Amino acid sequence: MRSPLAAFAALLIVCSAPPAIAAGAAPSEAEAESARAIDVLNLITPVLKDGKLDNYLFLNVRIHLADGVDVWRARDKGHFLRDALLRTTHSRQWIAIASADGVDQPAAAEAIAVAGRAVLGAGTVKSVEILDVTSLRAVRPRK
Repeated sequence: MRSPLAAFAALLIVCSAPPAIAAGAAPSEAEAESARAIDVLNLITPVLKDGKLDNYLFLNVRIHLADGVDVWRARDKGHFLRDALLRTTHSRQWIAIASADGVDQPAAAEAIAVAGRAVLGAGTVKSVEILDVTSLRAVRPRK
């Protein structure tokens, strides 16, 4: 005979499931792709002008993982990934990529992919998507 507590726990699990999962519906293609990605939010990027700090950009990026890559193992390396990305965005090579209020998105995506592969391994990063770029200047105008 089952305990009432186990039955109640099972009921909670079923009732708390999202409607699509509870109904047995398959996730959409966008949801499935997002589940195979690592989001890195508020990646701080300094912008230099004439060798001096001019602005900060904050990037939100999505790193899409290749098929066959263990998503959870890759996400476990998230702190190493963020460190590598910060080192990349603070390097001299980044100066040509970052401008006063934006970034050269194809060049930024490639630099982020290279840093991602260095941490996660060759063949792990399928693509990089720049979701958003916010300028500190847009938040706080210069005097």
